[in-house]
Amino acid sequence: MYRRIFAGLLLSGVAMFAGAATLPSDLMRPTPALAVRGYAERWMFSIEIESDDGAGIERCGKILAARGLLQTLSKTASSADPVLHFKVTASKEYAQADSEADDALSAVQHANCPGKLTWTVASKLVPALQQPVK
Repeated sequence: MYRRIFAGLLLSGVAMFAGAATLPSDLMRPTPALAVRGYAERWMFSIEIESDDGAGIERCGKILAARGLLQTLSKTASSADPVLHFKVTASKEYAQADSEADDALSAVQHANCPGKLTWTVASKLVPALQQPVK
């Protein structure tokens, strides 16, 4: 069961305010009330990039894959909007706060990926005795 912690942060290209921005690892903090009830939280970090530039978005998908995020590339077009549209979705699960998620986001931003970038962090409740994800 996923519980949304962060609805998402929309970023356009590299436009991110240094120092004032929330990082994925900032959201990957345990909730003490859940721990008392015998639950732990795992964190699902996801990035989505949408663009009309297929070559640029594919390059950014490779950056995410190189950082260990499972990624998929989809292409869409319709009679209402016949222009080919590309979307890369990538995600990775973490057992605790991890700067690796921050690094993946930073790498995509610095690569000047074309289009709209959205990222989310969602928590997943698990019994506290279950082994953590590495």
